[in-house]
Amino acid sequence: MLKYEIILWVMKLTSIIPGGIGCRIRNAVLPYKQGMNVKIWDGIHIDTPSKLKIGNDVSINRNCLINAGGGVSIGSRTLIGPNVTIYSQNHVYKDKSIDVRHQGYERKPVAIGNDVWIACNAILLPGVTIGDGCVVAAGSVVTHSMPPYAIVAGVPAKVIGHRS
Repeated sequence: MLKYEIILWVMKLTSIIPGGIGCRIRNAVLPYKQGMNVKIWDGIHIDTPSKLKIGNDVSINRNCLINAGGGVSIGSRTLIGPNVTIYSQNHVYKDKSIDVRHQGYERKPVAIGNDVWIACNAILLPGVTIGDGCVVAAGSVVTHSMPPYAIVAGVPAKVIGHRS
């Protein structure tokens, strides 16, 4: 528990440092696995950063929330816009005789391919895979996996086209 508290403090303190210097500090001190040229901008919050894996040449924009409790992998050359939420765990709520808060969590990994763009305010839910080359439109809620090179939009997100 103390280790988790320390990680939360480091996350909060480093999240307010702007610019490229802040990106370098976060990459140096936070326990996620990253490739080369990773930029995690200010205002981000990562739960369970030790279960986050990031490829090369990735940019995660401001004010994103990544819950990596179930594991999150982000491929190389991927852009994640501001205010994106990625969740790899969710509350269990099936037994109505037990309070939701006492039923624990269901964890499912989220996998984001290479050369993906996830636009601002999108939400990715537990268990989804975003194929290589996908574009996820702003404000979309991705509830199921998407094929490579799809353009997806909506609530819930669905394929509306393909990159040529």
